[in-house]
Amino acid sequence: MGRGTINLGLKSIQVWPQNQRIDALCAPTIRSTVFADIQEYHPRLISKILEFEEHQRMRQRHIRGAGGTRIHHLEKWASAEAELINARAKMLFQHVLESEEAVVDLCWAGVYRVGDYCMPHSHVRTVASVVYCLDPGDEGFDDPQGGRFSFVDPRLATCCPDQKECMTVPFVPDMAAGTMIIFPSQLVHTVNPYNGVRPRITLSWNINKKALPPAEERPG
Repeated sequence: MGRGTINLGLKSIQVWPQNQRIDALCAPTIRSTVFADIQEYHPRLISKILEFEEHQRMRQRHIRGAGGTRIHHLEKWASAEAELINARAKMLFQHVLESEEAVVDLCWAGVYRVGDYCMPHSHVRTVASVVYCLDPGDEGFDDPQGGRFSFVDPRLATCCPDQKECMTVPFVPDMAAGTMIIFPSQLVHTVNPYNGVRPRITLSWNINKKALPPAEERPG
């Protein structure tokens, strides 16, 4: 797994910075890493996403509880910054799963505005999912858990302090800007309703070791 570099303007940025740490969170299968060089690519990447949000053909929005506004396919954005963070997500997958390959099945940006949230769910067609925080948005003064990403899965011991396999306490990882988390895609996770003014912006990936056949279209 070579490190490689990507040029952002006149500056060359390492895909995987030297001595980049990967830490285990509440379970060995959930890992986190925090990138320190975010000022090199966050401003332009956030600007690109907000620009896409304004164009109806680029964005996708369903019900409010489906994760805000989504802009899919980072690899098609013609953005060196998107290329960099996409490569970092794949590299994290390779490190954690000890895999020579990392094939993205689906990736997207999520822009949360006031009242947006994401209902509890798991991901299909994928071994591991990655979520990255570009901007956590405004902290909720009346609700400190507003807009927070969390795991709500009875298979996680951390979520079941009172009784085995009985989920009573969500696990809410720290997700400051620049934080990237990888976890088994089958774990149930959610995002609490967001009530801030500044948009909350994240990136997500579903990744496998091998490419899968194209997904069949769902009826209706």
